[in-house]
Amino acid sequence: RLICAHTDSPTFKVKPIAEMKDADNYVRLNTQGYAQPILTTWFDKPLSIAGRVALKGESPFTPNIRLVDLASPLLLIPNRAFHLTQGKTEQDISKQKEMLPILTIADEETNVEGILKRMIGKKLQITSDDILEYELYLYPYEKGQLVGMNADFIICPRQDDLTMVYAAHHALMETNAKNNASNMVAFFDAEEETNSALGGADTPFFRNVLTKIVKSMNGDEDDMIKMLHNFFTVSLNVSFATHPNYRECEDPTCSPVINKGITIKYDANMHYATTALSSAVFQDLCKQAGIPFQKETSHSDFRTGRTISAFLQTQTEMRCVEVGIPCWAMHSSQESCGTKDFYNLIRFLVAFWNHPT
Repeated sequence: RLICAHTDSPTFKVKPIAEMKDADNYVRLNTQGYAQPILTTWFDKPLSIAGRVALKGESPFTPNIRLVDLASPLLLIPNRAFHLTQGKTEQDISKQKEMLPILTIADEETNVEGILKRMIGKKLQITSDDILEYELYLYPYEKGQLVGMNADFIICPRQDDLTMVYAAHHALMETNAKNNASNMVAFFDAEEETNSALGGADTPFFRNVLTKIVKSMNGDEDDMIKMLHNFFTVSLNVSFATHPNYRECEDPTCSPVINKGITIKYDANMHYATTALSSAVFQDLCKQAGIPFQKETSHSDFRTGRTISAFLQTQTEMRCVEVGIPCWAMHSSQESCGTKDFYNLIRFLVAFWNHPT
């Protein structure tokens, strides 16, 4: 029994040569948009930087990889005054021109070149010369909050899809693991774009892991096929919530409401792996555990999102249902979901793992 989700979110990646200093001594970082963030939501917020760096190792083929989080409000993408916008919309915004974050105003003695590597070196207590390369991303520095008269909503960055990652982890720790099944979690990268980059669902990585597990138990290819036949997967990703200010975007019958239950996600174009069989399994488990659920499809005039479930099936051919919780402002720098839905999702995942075979 597998629960999977993805770890990446729309953001901005720092380019390999990042520092830019202009005539007024503003120091900006050159960045590139990853996936499709809602650009206007990134203006006027304190931002920080996190990612990984590659340091010199014992051999050129084995660099030392370190994670780094500068963990302070370092950057700002300032908006311009309303009076100067001239009716500019989200579609008119240039990522290269208008979305570059400002780091500081340099004085005459500031050596701008290499300033980012020096900040990383200080954080990791190494010299900047040890840094060969980095993969760094911007993230909103503000912490998540409970909002609403009755703490109805959770508002925080990267709910798509780290809320699902957290729910799966939390549920795994609560399961009693006595169902005679193998309980697994798997988290994949690159879902927002290709799914086929290193760590993505559309790569042999997961199947290779399963193959090693089967071989460790003296199994062969036939055993692998039998295992996949018995597999059941819950793929987790947030879903579109009904929005009271934008009723025209709703599907007439299948738009989930926040705090009314977790959602089964359907798509006629097979962007989700949900079938009648997998949906029936999900619904029966929810009914037995007393967990409310809803059904979601996109309005037919809008495109749906894509998730790891369909890509995962190109590698492993397993029964799979796509499940989520309703979310507002997907791809915003701050997204919102329902507190009850999040709690009920964890309850469902525990019931999924604890149910007898």
